[in-house]
Amino acid sequence: MGNQMKQEHKDYLEANIGNYHTVQNGYVRNLDIHLLNMYEHIYRENLDSQFVLTKWCSSCVMEMLQRLYGYYLSLPQESVQNLVQNHVQIESEIKVESQIEDAKRKRGRPKK
Repeated sequence: MGNQMKQEHKDYLEANIGNYHTVQNGYVRNLDIHLLNMYEHIYRENLDSQFVLTKWCSSCVMEMLQRLYGYYLSLPQESVQNLVQNHVQIESEIKVESQIEDAKRKRGRPKK
C-alpha cells in the first residue's frame, strides 16, 4: 500500500468512471459482479488489504467507490503532466521547422 497504483488499475478506474459520477449524484446502479470484484481487488491492493465488500449493500458499494475514487483522484497525475509537456515540446518543434521553411522561401526569386 504505497502511493503507487498499478497502471492497469488506473486504466480500469478511468474506463469505469461513470460509476463514480452516479455516486456523486447520490445513487449507484446495479453493477455486474465482475465489476464489483475488480473494484474490491483494487481497493484491497491500494487502501485496505482486509477490506470485504458487502456486494448486495448499495450504500456499502457507494462508500467504497467514494473512497476508492477519492484515493485515485488524489494521486499525482504524472502521466497527464507528461502528455502536456510532450504536446508543448512538439508544438515548439513544429514552430521552429515552419520558421526554417519560411526563411528558405524568402531567399529571393525562384530560379526559372
